[in-house]
Amino acid sequence: MIKVVNKSVRGLTLRTGSYCLRILISLSMLLNVLTGGRVHQPFSARNWQWKKNKKYNIVFLIDVCYGESHCMHSWIRWTTRQEIVNELSRNT
Repeated sequence: MIKVVNKSVRGLTLRTGSYCLRILISLSMLLNVLTGGRVHQPFSARNWQWKKNKKYNIVFLIDVCYGESHCMHSWIRWTTRQEIVNELSRNT
């Protein structure tokens, strides 16, 4: 009985965690758009771009909260997705 309950709780936790992560990513994109950024770009990716361009950024603060190199990895994912989308749109 306890194993069944633990398995159910673990499954619920994974689904809830995944849902919360998607909500946080959506809020990040919304914050980015509200502050003048591009659609579907996470706020952390935009901050990394600002850092690369030597503009004011909060990369340090975001990385402290979400883990080392979070902004850089977010920017890499964003840039890769954009390149794929652009390539696909040129081929169609």
